[in-house]
Amino acid sequence: MPGGVRLNKVIDLLEQGKTVFCGGLVHNGNLDEVVEMADSDYDFCIIETEHEGFGFPALRNTIQHFLNRKRILEKGNLQPDVVPLVRIPPNAREAGSNQWVIKQTLDVGAFGLVLPHLNTVEEARAAVVASRYPQVPGVADFYPEGERGWSNRLAVRFWGISTTEYHDVADLWPLDPDGEVLIMAIIEEAQGVKNVRDILRAEKGIGAVWAGPGDLSVSMGKRGNARDPEVQEALLRVLEACKEFDVPCATGATAADVEQRIEQGFRIIIAPLAKVDDALRTGRKAAGR
Repeated sequence: MPGGVRLNKVIDLLEQGKTVFCGGLVHNGNLDEVVEMADSDYDFCIIETEHEGFGFPALRNTIQHFLNRKRILEKGNLQPDVVPLVRIPPNAREAGSNQWVIKQTLDVGAFGLVLPHLNTVEEARAAVVASRYPQVPGVADFYPEGERGWSNRLAVRFWGISTTEYHDVADLWPLDPDGEVLIMAIIEEAQGVKNVRDILRAEKGIGAVWAGPGDLSVSMGKRGNARDPEVQEALLRVLEACKEFDVPCATGATAADVEQRIEQGFRIIIAPLAKVDDALRTGRKAAGR
């Protein structure tokens, strides 16, 4: 942690036991949305490339527009006020054959990845391996050995640190306690709900889980009805597994249900991106922030 300050604000807040707020998804390349988000009071946001907008030139531009130099100056350290994570296009089951997507997404400076459709231990392992640099022999967190290729041009500029410092901190938290990269896996199929405990037991490089009701409802035959009681019960099963393994669990919330979600134990709240962010204001009050 260069200068003694943790660079990834999301990890910093989670280690302090605080609830973290995400401003939903901004579309890759939509710089108006990006600037609005970068100037907001959310803790992080997710750049959407899963369903539309995938392209690395646009992603490079999008990431750089998260820089808010005035806030950096006022804060006095390099920790971004709003941290960019990227939801990548490949489903987790494709991670082994799509290492290049993970590699290039991290290379442009993302502080973490959001992995769609994580269902098995094997899928989690493939994503973890693709996201880590090869480890220095003999370190405590050597396994699983990383396979990420080395490039030091873009990420270090956005993070504001040297190439050596980047190598040392661009690892997966909490597998590496000093790591600044967060993988948030979306459990959004019935198979993933069934296997979530095995996944969290086996792969400490999965730093957070998003209990995703939309695709889960489709997987359960509910045709997109995320409010179906059986879907909601499955989300709570994911939450309970996360509590058991002390892994932060995320879910979506509005102003109407954000207090309930916090009381249930969700530690990451994904609020709709909106100019009037009632879920953020209500949630901060409920979380004592």
